[in-house]
Amino acid sequence: MLCESRNRLPAHCKKREGVDWIVKKLVFASLVLVIVLSLSGIGTIAASKTIVIGTIQDLSATNALWGQSQKRGIEMAVEDYNKKGGLLGRQIVLKSYDFKLNVQEGINAYKRLVSEDKAELVLGPPISNLLLALAPITETMKVPIVGEASDTRATSQRPGKPWTYMFASQPTCEDYGATMAAYAMNELKMKKFAVIYNKGNAWASQIAGAFVSYVIANGGDMVAQETFNWTDTDFRAQLTNIKNRTPEGMFVPEYLMQASQITKQARELGMNMTILGPNSFTPPMVELIGAAANNIYFVNNCAFDAPKAIEFTKRFQAKFNDAPTVNAFFGYDNAVIAFEAIKRAKTTDPAKLVKALEETKNVEGLIYNYTFNPTTHRTVEFIPTIIKIENGKYITVGPYQR
Repeated sequence: MLCESRNRLPAHCKKREGVDWIVKKLVFASLVLVIVLSLSGIGTIAASKTIVIGTIQDLSATNALWGQSQKRGIEMAVEDYNKKGGLLGRQIVLKSYDFKLNVQEGINAYKRLVSEDKAELVLGPPISNLLLALAPITETMKVPIVGEASDTRATSQRPGKPWTYMFASQPTCEDYGATMAAYAMNELKMKKFAVIYNKGNAWASQIAGAFVSYVIANGGDMVAQETFNWTDTDFRAQLTNIKNRTPEGMFVPEYLMQASQITKQARELGMNMTILGPNSFTPPMVELIGAAANNIYFVNNCAFDAPKAIEFTKRFQAKFNDAPTVNAFFGYDNAVIAFEAIKRAKTTDPAKLVKALEETKNVEGLIYNYTFNPTTHRTVEFIPTIIKIENGKYITVGPYQR
């Protein structure tokens, strides 16, 4: 029976009208509640029980050894913080991408982390070429990167004007190159030097330039400067040129794999001069070069026999059945710097997070207690340690200030 007239409603129609009114009221109340929750942010908090942190590493190309080690260092930091409750009451989820030592792949990975994965912060690779390319992109996408590019151009647009969202925990190329040159000239009493480096590697080029500048400025002689490309594996032609110039020391500012190949080939050619290097000569360099592991000096960020280094190495080996590279230490420390900034900011809002990162002061890491200079977005600490490789062993010479 239809309810056609509102003047004389049958009993069952009156009952139905009452039910309809209640349903409409409940729907309206639900809509109001959704709007209130959305405006207050409560709905977002309830839905988001995790905080996404991204990392971009070379996990499969020529620097995979570094990338895998750094990713593992980050994983250990994530695990440590999650055991203590995570960040802002949320568990940390690490999302990683392999950029295969290809800059465009790395750019795509950063954009994916920001747009699709909703990463709040990205922990960058130890590859200056990629971080140089990402710096201007972060100005638009506004998700900070904490990495360890030694090339100052990755953190500064110009002196006194940093890239807003780029931060670096590692000393500069000048620090590494000039310190190694100063030690060789002042302590090893060398005057004649050669250098060989990858001309396409921004990090290597900058460190080589710093080394050469210091030598020339302090009365030394650069008898040879040789270069090569990313894909090169045979360096005998360049090394023969260097050998014929009889330098006392040869500086090899290169990533681990090519540095190890150059060192082995140099010794095979009978080049017994002292080989000098940056912190890429850290483990597992000795294992890679075998019998060539003699008469080598390099500048590092810390001593391997320091208590923190020993403890972390034991934890790392127990977890992964592998020894950490120096990049594992930086991976862990970069994560600590970032996580402590999020805790201080009490939010992942980009502007507030940048401010907290700029205010980083005495944050305890494995390598340093980190303090950032807000005008450079880099750590102010650099306590270089000279390490010697002799008879297949790493020997800490000690700290050295130029």
